[in-house]
Amino acid sequence: MIEQDRFLVPSSERDKWLEVRSTGVTATAVAKAVTPDGFREVLQQLRKPEDIADNDFMRFGREQEGPIIEKLQTVVDIEPNDWLIAKDSGEKKWMMATPDGLSSDHSTIAEVKTTGRDWGRWSQVPGNYHRQVQWQLFITGAERCVFAWMLRVKRGGQMEPGWPGPKFVEVERDEALMERLEETAHRLYSELLAIRG
Repeated sequence: MIEQDRFLVPSSERDKWLEVRSTGVTATAVAKAVTPDGFREVLQQLRKPEDIADNDFMRFGREQEGPIIEKLQTVVDIEPNDWLIAKDSGEKKWMMATPDGLSSDHSTIAEVKTTGRDWGRWSQVPGNYHRQVQWQLFITGAERCVFAWMLRVKRGGQMEPGWPGPKFVEVERDEALMERLEETAHRLYSELLAIRG
């Protein structure tokens, strides 16, 4: 179980959530920073933080997150989560993630996406998302992630779900990849401390 003091702030308190996220390393950052180009891009964002411009794709994804989690609840024990969670309550509080769902015993997390193409023909979660999920598993200590995706289509100029429900796969922990992500996170955090002085 995740200790109560590791739940830092809900994303519904957006300004506070963004502020706390900016003090550490998140799943999005570490997933991107594994590659040399990605590391440089994340460093640039750390040096010149700016709020990501909202767009129709992001709004649609947020709108669909709740319905996708609701559909997952018919097959797995999962509840919606919007809390930023820390690795621990002490030294590693700067390691953070916000999985989209969390089981009651905290052994399973969920991550949901909307996409313009069906990933169902692939046997694996796309690389960047796989790394994001592994970081979330590392942070929470969960054993598995239910990774779900919903196709988005445009009809009459509006985005809407392309299927009646999401597709999903279970992703197990990859300890070797987690070690690599942790090394990347330490490098990023060192750079963050240097930037913030």
